[in-house]
Amino acid sequence: MKSFVVGTSSVNNDYNLSAHSKDIERHLNLGSRTVLSLALTTIFTAHAYAQDNVNTQSISSQTPSTILTEITVTANSFLDEDTRGITNLPMPIEKVPQSISILNNDFVKAADLKNMGEIAQYTPGGLWASYSPSYGNQYWLRGFSANFAINGLTVGDQITEPDPAILERYEVVKGPASVVYGAQSPGGIVNLVSKSALPNTPSYISALVGSWGRARVEGQAAGSLNTSGTVRGIAVAAHEEGGSFVDFVKLNKSVVYGGLDFDLTNDLTGYVRASYQRTEDTPYNGIPTFPNGTLVPVPRSYFLGGSNFNALAQATRVDTGLSGKFSDLWSFDLKGIYQHTTHGGNNVYPYNTIATDGSFPIGGETFNDWHTDDYTIGGTATRKLDDFGLTDSSVSANVRYQHYRYYILEHTGGGATPANIFAGDGAVSNIFNSLIPSSVYEQDQTMNYLTSSIQAVVKVASPLTLVGGVSNSSPKIDYQTYNGPWQNLNPGSQTSYRGALVYEPVKGTNLYASYSESFQPNLRIDTNYNVLQPVSGKQYELGVKVSPTNQLLLTAALFEIKENNVAEYSATVNGEALYKAADVQHRGLELEATGQIYKHWQVKGGVALLDPKQTADPANPVNVGETRPWIPKATANLFATYEFRKNFSVSGGARYVGAVKTYDNSSTSPTPDLPAYTVLDAAVNYSLDRSWHLQANLKNILDKHYYVPSPIFQALWAGLYPGEPRSIALSVRKDL
Repeated sequence: MKSFVVGTSSVNNDYNLSAHSKDIERHLNLGSRTVLSLALTTIFTAHAYAQDNVNTQSISSQTPSTILTEITVTANSFLDEDTRGITNLPMPIEKVPQSISILNNDFVKAADLKNMGEIAQYTPGGLWASYSPSYGNQYWLRGFSANFAINGLTVGDQITEPDPAILERYEVVKGPASVVYGAQSPGGIVNLVSKSALPNTPSYISALVGSWGRARVEGQAAGSLNTSGTVRGIAVAAHEEGGSFVDFVKLNKSVVYGGLDFDLTNDLTGYVRASYQRTEDTPYNGIPTFPNGTLVPVPRSYFLGGSNFNALAQATRVDTGLSGKFSDLWSFDLKGIYQHTTHGGNNVYPYNTIATDGSFPIGGETFNDWHTDDYTIGGTATRKLDDFGLTDSSVSANVRYQHYRYYILEHTGGGATPANIFAGDGAVSNIFNSLIPSSVYEQDQTMNYLTSSIQAVVKVASPLTLVGGVSNSSPKIDYQTYNGPWQNLNPGSQTSYRGALVYEPVKGTNLYASYSESFQPNLRIDTNYNVLQPVSGKQYELGVKVSPTNQLLLTAALFEIKENNVAEYSATVNGEALYKAADVQHRGLELEATGQIYKHWQVKGGVALLDPKQTADPANPVNVGETRPWIPKATANLFATYEFRKNFSVSGGARYVGAVKTYDNSSTSPTPDLPAYTVLDAAVNYSLDRSWHLQANLKNILDKHYYVPSPIFQALWAGLYPGEPRSIALSVRKDL
């Protein structure tokens, strides 16, 4: 199976899996209907990143790298406050008129989150929208595919997502971001902030062992490279390998990372960072259902694929930045990033649903040459307005350019003899192993985006701040197949606007109302083989952010998103995935708490309610007004930690995903909903001599059987990916 245009970019991640590699995940579990049942009476641990098990540690500025401020480092902190790199607004997170979730390295370590899918499960409004051996874990926000950035610069598909060991935090900005980035998803963007070398960055070594032979080693070294501390370095290395609860599935991953942070003067700082990551795993696309949507009675461990095959992805990234001030009123920021990824190996899968007798056709492809090249450069100049009598006010101008090239050459094809699932996964795997794809498919696609924007923050009075912005984006998209003539998909330039007001009635409480627009080219084709019109829309959001201390942030957001020309799967013809355009309206409520709620207590939790409606569907008018399928209407998460003593803490967490509809009103054969599920987790942490840290994580305590819901391909025949059963991981870390 192949898709006519499978290469997507940061402007079009909404349906960014080729047809052959969709994992239409499903959840089957005891679906607890009460979202608030997630409020465990649990208490849980800090992370291996806690600094010497001290609640607070003050570091006075002694070098230009830390001048003018006193930095307070709080142990077990789940909250990072600086989001200027992602929003391009000189505002603290509690004042930004947009819902933002922060998942820092402390929290990731405490919860033992391994990939982007697990990150999504602990983000209110986020959805783990399937796994694919071709495109990795898919992340959706507010019912739309999310885009990605690294250190504030947009990048193409995160086909090889960075290992958590090299990241300081995940910044999840929800809602349209076209004014900042130009062509972007209406759901939001995930900014991956790579580790920097700060004066207090720790050095450590750690080791982990877990279920199914999981083993991981990780090390980090950081420190000043000169006596004045103006040049600092960081180096990270990690290796992980092991099996899976699914038969024959294995993982082998290595990553190395290095960076320099330097202070050229008191007003000029910069950084250079580079990483290389190699990931080899066994392709697995889940298990399709019977034609009527019921599950095939096989265990979660059943492997439907080729045990002799593997997929190899390699990613190289280099990024750099320079920030400074021209004067007390003028400042600037320059950034650039380049990433190159290559993919090879095989991918095989069922080619349809499982017949009642257990038979199914097989297909697959061999990747002969699959690579992407992606670079982005951007510059921002900011002018404070203090000399106009407007304190805490500024105007900023930003220009960014992104180039993304996606090339794939593969052999595709299906087997002449169908397999039978009831023969056992060993026998079925042997049939897949003998598959030799013969048809050639080639595609080359380039995308170039130039975006210019202006944003203003004006504090008109002590409690009231106005935010406004405008951007113009000019995407240029060209592609060719089979070395044929290049074709142009340029959607034309687009101007987008945003406006907001922030009102602070009392210190630490900020009310906001905002309007923002989104725009992204559509790279999917309809049943007449025409490219769909660009996706465009607008969002209205009301919210409140409460920050009683600098260690706690409470957020509530009420929003409405209206989008036109959203691509929705229609049919597969001769292996070609075809789509239709529809208009949608998503309304929702999100609640979130992050940080220290009480002495010794850290919490990260939230609830999201979503009402995704179809407002126009010319191809199937009967769908107008219905709830969109494949998107859960309720999700929730909770992770809390309590420190009994300075050397002992206990953790508890819960993840909830509501029931998922699997068909629309135009379907001739309605299929069952995917039931809701709740998964419980726990952890304990014990420290010795303030430098040794022992941690145990137990996931899915009740061993719930569930499937990850997937809106990616919207078809049960593409395979349901089972959630991980009960597992344990034990880790030890030594601070150096």
